[in-house]
Amino acid sequence: MSTLAEIEAAARKLPVPEKEALIERLSAQVRRERDGRRRQSDLSEFSGAVRLDEDPLAWQIQLRGEWE
Repeated sequence: MSTLAEIEAAARKLPVPEKEALIERLSAQVRRERDGRRRQSDLSEFSGAVRLDEDPLAWQIQLRGEWE
């Protein structure tokens, strides 16, 4: 795909959630380019929750021990 018409034709075939995701990504890219920033991530994309089966402090001590 090299022309806008080809890209639009391919985008029409996508399910609505994927079209929305594509629009959001392209909008974010355009905003970054307008702002002159090359790569700036929205860290909220990586947010989540961790559920531990053990004591959180024991888990943290174990994790930090691996860093040394």
